[in-house]
Amino acid sequence: MKKGQPRLIMDPYEWLPGYGESRVSFHSVGLDVILDIDYEKEILVDNEEVVLALRREITFNYVRCFIRGPFPGGSLFELDSVPSEFKLGKLTEFADSEWLRDNLKTWSLVSSQESPKFRHFSIQFLSENVAFDVLAVDVFLSDELPVR
Repeated sequence: MKKGQPRLIMDPYEWLPGYGESRVSFHSVGLDVILDIDYEKEILVDNEEVVLALRREITFNYVRCFIRGPFPGGSLFELDSVPSEFKLGKLTEFADSEWLRDNLKTWSLVSSQESPKFRHFSIQFLSENVAFDVLAVDVFLSDELPVR
């Protein structure tokens, strides 16, 4: 399936350390899918370096479909865009998505209700070697949280 017209939503490396995430996991709450991203952050406390174990959540609201796959590795998707427009490791929305179009067609065949305004999001975690593609209505990033 082709995806194109990428648009940057968020760059996790603005808050992740240069070496990336320590762990990525996911869970769902109702129709939301939440990615838990654990990472370390070094801070100075009384002139001593302290390493904090932190977590942030990327919450995808009202998820229609969700794909988790290895990265790099086989992918269901083919980039139909200028490669320099797409940056690995960043949360990206694809305005042109065959996967989204196909899902909206299926929705219209099985429901008389108007479809929610689904969007195709994609992100790769370069240290954990995992990629996520999600059809959801919206996405939100939490503040920093202590690791549970």
